[in-house]
Formats: sequence, C-alpha cells, structure tokens
Amino acid sequence: MALGTDAPTALDVPADLVDGSKLGRVVNYERALAVFGRDPVEHLARHYNLGDEIGYAAYLALRNVDGAPGPGRKMFLQALEHGIDSVDTAPPELVALFKSVDDVPDWVDWDQLRRGSVAYWRVGKLTVMALAYAAIGAGFRTYGGSRELVLSRRLIERDQVGRRLIETLRWAANASKPDGMRRHADGFRMTMKVRMVHTAVRYHCSKSPHWNWDDWGISVDNVSAVYTMGTLFTEAVIDALAKGGIRLSDSERDDIVALWRYIGYVMGIPDDINFTDWADLKRKSGIIRMLEHPADAGCRALMRSLIDYMCEEKVEGYHVLPPFVDERLTSAQKKTLTYGLMRAWAGDDICEQLAVPDNRLRYLVPAAAPLIRAYDAARRRLPSYDDEAAARRSLAEFDAAIALEDGAPEVAQADDVVEMLARNEPSSRRALDTGTYR
Repeated sequence: MALGTDAPTALDVPADLVDGSKLGRVVNYERALAVFGRDPVEHLARHYNLGDEIGYAAYLALRNVDGAPGPGRKMFLQALEHGIDSVDTAPPELVALFKSVDDVPDWVDWDQLRRGSVAYWRVGKLTVMALAYAAIGAGFRTYGGSRELVLSRRLIERDQVGRRLIETLRWAANASKPDGMRRHADGFRMTMKVRMVHTAVRYHCSKSPHWNWDDWGISVDNVSAVYTMGTLFTEAVIDALAKGGIRLSDSERDDIVALWRYIGYVMGIPDDINFTDWADLKRKSGIIRMLEHPADAGCRALMRSLIDYMCEEKVEGYHVLPPFVDERLTSAQKKTLTYGLMRAWAGDDICEQLAVPDNRLRYLVPAAAPLIRAYDAARRRLPSYDDEAAARRSLAEFDAAIALEDGAPEVAQADDVVEMLARNEPSSRRALDTGTYR
C-alpha cells in the first residue's frame, strides 16, 4: 500500500531533498519494481527519508528544556522509570512519545512474545554465534545504514569496538529475554535509551555540513531500522540456526518474528513499514537487499575492526566457541575460523562485499548440522528438559559477556556518542572521500 497524502513529514530535512528512490544509496530500483511490484517498493523507498518522527520530536523538545540538554535528559529518565504522569510540565512531544509505547498495540500477545524469547534462546551459544557471525557482522553490508558508524568511528577505533559490541549484545539479550519488553523490564528500558541515542545521532547528522543528504537520505532512517530489527536480528538469526541444524517449528518462527516486531515498535519503527509476519519480513528484506548500494571501503573497515576484536580479545568467564577450541587457537587461527563461519552463515554475497576471505572451514557448519539436529531433538525428549529453563540458562551464562564494568552505562550515553561524532567527523569525512581508514 502506497503512502497517502497524510503521510508524516520528516523533521529537519532540506526542502529540496530528492525522493528516496533517487538517493545515491538506492540501486536496482527499476528491477525491484519489476520483481516486487510498484506499491511495496515505492512505499519502502519513501522511508529512506523518514525516521522515528515521534522520538525525534521528543528529543528536540527535551533539548529546549531550560535551554540545555541536562534537565531534558532528567525528564526522559523520570518518565522512563516512573511514568510520564510523574513528570511535571512535560513537553507535549515527550507525552506523545510515552503514550505511544505505554499504549501497547492490539497485535501484541505477551504469551506469544514470551514463547518467541524462549525459542530464540533455548539453543544457547548457537544463538550468540548466529548474532555474531550472521547478524551483527552482516549488518555492515548496508552502505547507507553504516554511515553514522563510519563517521563516529565507534566501530573502527580499537578502544571503542569492544564497548560498542558489548552494548549491542547487552541490549539484544535483554530486549529478547522472556518478558524483557514489559514496561518496566530491563529490555524495555534499554530499548528506549537506544532510541534516544538514535535521535541524538540524527540531530547531529542533520546539522552537519558533512552529511550527504542526496546520497544517504535521512540519518537513522526507517528502512535501516527494519533491516536491523527484521533482516538481521530476526531473519538472519533464524536462517543461521536452520543452517546449523536447529529446526524451529513454524509457530516458533512466528513467535520470534512477533517478538522482534514489538522490539522494533518500541524502538520507533512506524506500523506502516514495520514487518507484520514472516512472509512480510521476507518480502521487505528482499526489497532492501536489492535496493541497497553495495558495501564500500567504510563498510569493510567496520568489518575488519569487528573481526580483529572478536579474535584478539577475550571475555573472562565466557567462550562463544567451545572452550577446548577457543583456548587452543591463535588469533590468526580464530580469524580463519571466523571467516569460514561467516561464509557459512552470512553467505557469499555479503562476505564478498565485505572482503571476508573464503576457506574450507565454511563446511564445518553443514557437516555439524546433522549432529546438532540429533542432539537438539534428543535432549528435548528428556523428561527433565524444559525449553524455558534452557533459555534462561543460556542467558545467565551470557551475562558474563555483557556484564557492566564499574561505572559504565548499560548503553551508550547520547551526549557521548554525539561528542564522538563531532570530534571524528572531519577526519572520517576525509576517509569516506579517499577510502582510507587506517
């Protein structure tokens, strides 16, 4: 269904901004129209120039509270912890933001979301591996959606990569755990904080002379949000688990989709572009993959930094790979294994774009799949086995990897991210122009 004349208008965009279909980041547009049909493609392309307008309006209003961001930030945290009614003289935009998330949509079934959480995490470290090798890494394939990361250098500078990766995993684990998205649960709180970080990044990029509007469209756009929540954290993980031997039932798959649909809703994805079911998600993922400009040197720099960190640093008390493997491999050997796992799970197209080398270790995943499938089926037949207990054990073990360091915020502070964007932007812009990132 195409957007009508009552469609929202994005804030802080140039009056002469080109249509989403004509942005530099968009390729194969005519081909997409032929494959997927005009209405769904036109509808999605328009959202390259739309973002979380409710959240962004609230951020702009909070910036103007007493003329400084500090009091506004306190208002937001007060509303987050104690409800919007507890905030005296709250701006109407902040009221609208919390009304939108406090009024849970009719399509939300809490029992289904809980089942989705259990299905997502019952397989333990395979989910963590799928997130690392098939979702987060593959996310750097998006040219337009990675510009903010390139400009901030938070996933290029070595001293920042680990913190950013842990923050992402901490948010994903808490948002997707059983009941994690209930109003006062950790996942909900972190999701709303991440949402405000996104609005702060958008504000900075909207004011920046270095932001290339006609190439990239609006910063933190809705299409990138759907790609992240739907294509990466949902579809890519489900597909990776299947390749690894985990047979999710149709109902388990649908429950996971419902869970991430709601996480995306709280993150600010409007209903008119958010995915509704598995078929809708697959269709939107297909359109986005066809339209998105191929990865560039900035995307590849992000990928190199992530792989270097994953293979050269250790997390005390937690091993993504089996300990007898992790503790015996050198960093170079871990990189070779990582390349193989990414080839198996993320696929050749993404890996070619991101310059991930190919090797025979890619065949470990299909070779191990029958054994994993048999083990999973056998343990689920045990009288003492319980899916939810298995999911909670998996999450409890993962806590070591995502634990907070003393004094560290659970997610990045919006002001810190914007400060880093401002500090690094000139050199990052030159790197984008020259293709040199080291």
